[in-house]
Amino acid sequence: MSTRTPSRRGASKAASRKKSNQQSKLPGWMWLITGFAAGFFVAFLIKLTPAPISVDAAMTAVETARSDKKESEPVFDFYTVLPEQEVILPGPVEQQPPKVTSRNKTVSEPEPKVKTATKPGVKYLLQAGSFRSAKDADRLKAQLLLAGQEPRVVKVTVGAGESWHRVQLGPFETSGSIDQAKKVLADFKIDGLLLRVK
Repeated sequence: MSTRTPSRRGASKAASRKKSNQQSKLPGWMWLITGFAAGFFVAFLIKLTPAPISVDAAMTAVETARSDKKESEPVFDFYTVLPEQEVILPGPVEQQPPKVTSRNKTVSEPEPKVKTATKPGVKYLLQAGSFRSAKDADRLKAQLLLAGQEPRVVKVTVGAGESWHRVQLGPFETSGSIDQAKKVLADFKIDGLLLRVK
């Protein structure tokens, strides 16, 4: 019997196959990382797709948006609120004649004095502001406290359940105290609203 020895050509082919298999083989940790990356990518793509919305839920959302729009329309209740409020306007302005020199030139013109018309025995409030936000009302109250006044914040519900926060000074009984409070408000560039207490 003759023993066959592999030919050189066959041996070299087998060796080259063995080398190519070893070179193309990736380590296990590399496959693990590739699998995790592919899984995260697929999960990310699934999260990006919008969830289907049922027709009933969409119709409910449209109806609530329409009802919110109807409720947010402005309600003009000043026709009922204004007759209930009494606003006192300043009285006539007292002016002094200007000082005149011999040549009829004016030396100085005094500022006109505004007197507030008050009735004896009646109390007045001076409203410094009205805000929807309680924070804004508290901010003005703090500024007026630092200026030496005693403001208070009154929460009022107007019209369709809308809340307003009014910053008020007083009550005052004399026109001098009202004028003093108006000067403090003028320092803050606020034109106060004089209200009579019922």
